[in-house]
Amino acid sequence: METSMRVFLAGASGMLGHSLVPALRAAGMDVVAHGNSKGMDVSGDLTDAAVAADLIAAAAPDVVVNLAALTNVDRCEEVPDEAYHVNVKLVENLVAALDGRSGAHFVQISTDQVYEGSGPFSEDDVHITNTYAFSKYAGELAASKMPATILRTNFFGRSQLAGRPSFSDWLEKTLRAGTAFTGFTDVLFSPLGLDSLVAMITRAVEARRPGVFNLGSHGGLSKADFAIALADHLGLDAGCMARGSVADMSLMAYRPRDMRMNVSRFEQAFSVALPDLKDEIATL
Repeated sequence: METSMRVFLAGASGMLGHSLVPALRAAGMDVVAHGNSKGMDVSGDLTDAAVAADLIAAAAPDVVVNLAALTNVDRCEEVPDEAYHVNVKLVENLVAALDGRSGAHFVQISTDQVYEGSGPFSEDDVHITNTYAFSKYAGELAASKMPATILRTNFFGRSQLAGRPSFSDWLEKTLRAGTAFTGFTDVLFSPLGLDSLVAMITRAVEARRPGVFNLGSHGGLSKADFAIALADHLGLDAGCMARGSVADMSLMAYRPRDMRMNVSRFEQAFSVALPDLKDEIATL
């Protein structure tokens, strides 16, 4: 009788984890969900090497998927030591805990903020511009000490986590309320819809193919044009949005201006065609 793949999902209590856990289980995987909220299978501070070692030993996973991260860009800039512990040390601890486990694989969820310049970028075009990106890239290097699939991504979609709206959730609420906001014309990205991202991560876990991969959509948009496309799809008036530059905002950390990704390496490695961004918006 074939034994199902056992997956330890670190950071499962976050927005992505709430959608990924049921998807992995539906695919027949035995998931140990780690997090700090009700409904999780296990909890514990993974920045503590001893805690990480004990949890991994008890779970005995075939694959560790790491969603745990400090993603507040300004917080990372303000407290870089916290960014290091959550985005780097935690990964080092999980990798060390897996040392000696035959056939073990690591899936690290990273960010499109490691890019800057003029996209779309290939995986070798790394250009670090803030502490968040630096810590996530260092986390990639830590994960690559063992067989690992590293996925650089960004996403939008309906959040299943109460009190944690996604970027598109916030946009929809703002548009429906007619609240004035600025849409950035000089920040470009190519995110995936949440459902597509969950499906692709599931595919990556099943395949256990090592390497660094951009995981996004084709035909990126500026944040302003994304808002317009979302408003059009939902039949909402975007007249409350003013077009502007992120440079005019009082932000502690620098934001990359262009994070669009070339996703051909992922498509070739996993035999899949990734969608166009406007088509992803239409699935909401």
